[in-house]
This record gives sequence, structure tokens and C-alpha cells, in this order.
Amino acid sequence: MIHPPTRRLRTVAAAAILTVTALIATACSGSSQDDAASRSGSKSGASPVTVTDSVKRKVDFPNGPIGKVALVGGFNVDLVLALGARDQIVGIDEKTIEQENFADFPSSLSIGASADALNYERILQSSAQAVVMYGNQPWQAAETSLKSSGIEVLVVSSWVSQDWKTNVELLGKVLGRDKEAAKVLAFTDKVSALTARAGQAQTQATAYYEDNAGKTIGEEGGKTLAFADANIKSIFADSPGNTIDSDPAALLAADPDVIVVETDNLYGGRSDAEYKKIAAKLLARPGWKNLKAVKNGKLFLYNPWAFDLAGNQISPLFFASFAYPDRYQDVDPLSVVEEWSKDFIGAAKFTPQGYVHQVAAQ
Repeated sequence: MIHPPTRRLRTVAAAAILTVTALIATACSGSSQDDAASRSGSKSGASPVTVTDSVKRKVDFPNGPIGKVALVGGFNVDLVLALGARDQIVGIDEKTIEQENFADFPSSLSIGASADALNYERILQSSAQAVVMYGNQPWQAAETSLKSSGIEVLVVSSWVSQDWKTNVELLGKVLGRDKEAAKVLAFTDKVSALTARAGQAQTQATAYYEDNAGKTIGEEGGKTLAFADANIKSIFADSPGNTIDSDPAALLAADPDVIVVETDNLYGGRSDAEYKKIAAKLLARPGWKNLKAVKNGKLFLYNPWAFDLAGNQISPLFFASFAYPDRYQDVDPLSVVEEWSKDFIGAAKFTPQGYVHQVAAQ
């Protein structure tokens, strides 16, 4: 999954916002009580719910847990599925529907192309009681456009690994899935305990990450956080920003212990032949065959579908096993992915092949 740059908040054209707001206002005028009733999926007599979201806003649901939610972003969909709340999903952005193709979400759930191109009329028609977005998506535009509709915009940056427990409990409370939230946290606590072995290493490993567009990550990047959870220092961790341009000279000078290169996000993995083609291009770059990671067989190519799950709780385990293999001889991170896929998010056909490719030592 791609994490939109935190410092970049795309704005929606003022005219478009005004137009959509006017449409919503017209739709809501004279029928606010009817709309509230039709949107309510709350249990009769339920206690009000108040939560503090990822941007420290207090959001109130006076009728208790909600029954209908629209979601933006793969990590949010992943979490809601894990909470057993698929039947409460009434809208998803098209980019995420395509990305989460294992779930066979119908196109009728579409609420717009992406976080930057939401269709507010469809959100209104979906009867959603809340729209859940990341903090580094343009949630302010959504809040402005939906203000008069009674639909709450709830900011949940479920890809931020350090906030995972808070986010699971938050959505569990909002969706009335507290018991399921406890089960999710019990699972990821076990994963975290495995990842914690990396902290016993006497020397912290260094790593370089590159996405499938040749970019890397700065101090705000999700993979920088995941590396840190695995006791690994990203060589660009001190550079400002989220997704940033890579610096070939700086990479060669840093000579990291581990290199991880992300390929296309594909459920079902990719073939060994495809990985070998990508590896050949990387090894043809000036100086790469002289890098420590390449010489030691610690250049890894991976399909992020198996990594970008459970709020980035699983990717640190992969990275830790890459950097400190002696501590993980009895652990297969892909078996952890398989358990999450089949037992929590309904990816019943998941098989572990085609998600990780270790390039032989050069």
C-alpha cells in the first residue's frame, strides 16, 4: 500500500466543494430526522460513543456504535475486515477495491476513485454514518463537504504501527466490535513478541528501502517506522518527508546491511522469473554488486500485499528476519500472514508462494 505523503495535503477545488456541499444540503433539508433514522444501525438504547481520532479530534456518536461505515485506504479496510465487520461496510474507494481484490467487493460500493477524488453524492447515498480516512489523506475536504449531512469523518491512520492498539480499540468501539478488537490485538501481540527478538541484537542493522517507482522513504515513511520496530535503522531515516527521491551516491556511501525493494502490490504473488528480471536490473546499477547487502545475500524483493497488513504489525517481523536471520530460524513470517489472511480478513485462498524473493549472494 502506498502511504500518501504526510506533509502533502491535496486540496479540493473550492468550487467543487461548494457544489457538493450545496447538493448535500439540498438532499438533507427538511428531512434530517428521516435521514438520521435511515442511517442508524445502532442498537436501541445503546450508550453514546466518543472517541479521539488520529488527529486528536473528539468525534461523537450519540446513538452508540454505528452500523454503516465507508472506508478509504487498504489498511482501514484490512482492519475492519479483521474486526468481523464486513457487513457494516457500505462504501470503499475504487483504488482500494482493486487493491483488495481477494475480497471480491462489488463495484457498487464505490465512493470515488481514491482519497483525492471522493464522490460525496455516493457517500450520501450509501447511508454511511461515518467515513474513515487516514490523517495524511485530504480528510479536511471530506469534513467540509459532508458537514451538513450528519456523516462524521473519522481519521484513523491504521498504517502507523506505533498507534495500532489505539486504532484497533477505536474502531472496535465505534463499530461495536470490542470483543473482536481484543482478538485482533491478541494476535498482533504474539507477532510483536516475535519481532522483539530483534532488539536483542548487539549491533543495529542498517537498511535501504525502495518502492516500485524507485523512490525511498524519509523520517515520516511507514517503512521507516516498520524498520524501527524491527531494530533496523533506515539510511534515510533522518531525511524529512514520507516518500522521497532516492540518492544513489548516498546509498553507495551508506553501504547498508540489508536492501529491500518493493514490487507491484499483487494478491497471489508473482513468479520467480519475474523477480529475477527485476533483480537483474537492480544488479546492473552502478556499484550495486559491490554493496555489502548484495554480496552477503541480503537483497530482498517483495510483494507488499503480504507485508502491508494488520497496521504494519507484520512487516517488521519480515524485516527483522531479513536482518537477523539467526534469531528467526524457527519463524516463518509467511505463516503469520497466512493465519491473518485466513482467520481474520477472509482471504481463504491465500498461499505463501510469490511474495518474497531473496537474491543470491553475488
